[in-house]
Amino acid sequence: MTNHNHYTLYVLQAVELVKQQIETDPFKHRMCKELLELITPVNRKILEKAFKELYGYRIKAYQVKQRLAFSKNYLQEGMPVKRVAAKCYYRSQSAYCTAFKKEFGLTPTEWIRIIIQRTPPMLN
Repeated sequence: MTNHNHYTLYVLQAVELVKQQIETDPFKHRMCKELLELITPVNRKILEKAFKELYGYRIKAYQVKQRLAFSKNYLQEGMPVKRVAAKCYYRSQSAYCTAFKKEFGLTPTEWIRIIIQRTPPMLN
C-alpha cells in the first residue's frame, strides 16, 4: 500500500472534494479544468498525482467513468443512445458506444436488451 503521508491535509481534503463533486454530478463540469478551478486552488499537478495515488485514476478518467456509470440511468429511462452520448459530452454516438463497451464489456444497445429482459413487467 502506498504511503500518502507526503501530502498535506489540505491536498487530501481537496482530493476528497473533487471526488465528491464528480460522484455527485459528473455532468456539471464539461472539462476537468473547470471543475478544479472552481473548487480548489491546489496546484493541479499535485492534485492529479494525489488523486491517482489514492484512487488509481487520473481525475479526468474518473470523471469519464462516473459519466458512463450515470449514463446507464438515462439508457434505462429510455433516452436514445445518441442523446445520452451528447449528454456525456461525446462528439459522436460511436465514440460513446466504444467507451461504454470498453468500460462495461457491452455496447449500450446490448446492455439495454439485458436490462429489459431482467425487468419484470409493471402490474396495472
